[in-house]
Amino acid sequence: MRRTPRPALRSARPRRLLCGLLAVAFVTASCSSSGDDAPPSYSESDRLEVRVLPQLAATGEDTESADDAAWVVDATVADAEEGTAVALWATTEDGGWESVSEEETDDEGRVALTSRTSGDLQVVVGDGDDAIGAEVSTDEAPQPSFTDDFDKDTVDEGTDGNWITRSQGHVGVRTCSQASEEGAEVEDGVLVLSVLEDPDKDLCQPNGKRKKFPYRLNGHVGTENLYGFTYGFAAARIKAQSARGQHAAFWMQAAGGQTAGGPKKGGAEIDIMEYFGDDHPEGGLTSFTYYLDAKGKKQTKGGWVSDLDQYGEGWADQYHVFSVEWTPKEYVFRIDGQVTHRIEGETSGREEFLILSLLSSDYELPRFNGELPEHMQVDWARVWETGPKS
Repeated sequence: MRRTPRPALRSARPRRLLCGLLAVAFVTASCSSSGDDAPPSYSESDRLEVRVLPQLAATGEDTESADDAAWVVDATVADAEEGTAVALWATTEDGGWESVSEEETDDEGRVALTSRTSGDLQVVVGDGDDAIGAEVSTDEAPQPSFTDDFDKDTVDEGTDGNWITRSQGHVGVRTCSQASEEGAEVEDGVLVLSVLEDPDKDLCQPNGKRKKFPYRLNGHVGTENLYGFTYGFAAARIKAQSARGQHAAFWMQAAGGQTAGGPKKGGAEIDIMEYFGDDHPEGGLTSFTYYLDAKGKKQTKGGWVSDLDQYGEGWADQYHVFSVEWTPKEYVFRIDGQVTHRIEGETSGREEFLILSLLSSDYELPRFNGELPEHMQVDWARVWETGPKS
């Protein structure tokens, strides 16, 4: 567990210039490398915009450090046909180049590429005389300001740590469950959040319905009063539970609580991911934001991740990085760097804190199809602050 010193901010402005040449000039591999393998020659073009994002991609069954995740390169090609190939090249240890990622643009000309190699990168669109490209560097990505690799023996250390259990009792939609320190443990560098039976209680009858269920304890921790930020990237590498009847979540809430007046003034709840189980008819994964308008009425934006298979698989068997990019003008939700939702408009202008949880809500209990205890695993959590921007 560690808290990374907050660095000076870096510019997130898209890079379009390459090796100091004019936009009409052709660029060859000798500009950046003398290696045997090299990117194709290409010209600069204002049609291509490229940003290097933080390390937001790391799919796999095993644990790994947040420092080993892949950088995400966000590229937009103006006037590109859907399905246009875009390649990413990275420098090698011997000074050459290697192709590390190739993806196709969506219907808006956007594409997300990844590289586990730090240093100089080249983005190339097309080939031959029509090829365009740009050179960027992982040094342009924001630097982390908060990291927890869960390398301590316990997660809940109060004011001496990063997280506290959010003990709220039996409230709201969770009259049959409550948060407990027993539901949050660190095992071999992994935060394990659980839903388990409450040994001190018998059965619960939610909402006056006929069927009864065992009371549950939930893993539910947050950084409230310990760490918060305003604007930037927040990410966590997570394996969700497989069964329905509870949902894994990585989310944020406004420090001090939400108030009316819109998100900029009153803050928002930012649900980066909620996973409701493998057999959910909607695919199981959502991203939402909630805020109170000027009259105090709750407003909701976001929804289910459609066609979930295109973003990965094995949500309970493999780790995936779930993230949000939060600016004053939009939220961008991603899975391993791939955009799943883009919610434009006014966003929270308040400090927000992190929450990780596996919660069993009353409305989910009739759909429970697993066996207690159920588990959610978190390999790491990290934030890259970017600060207020207009």
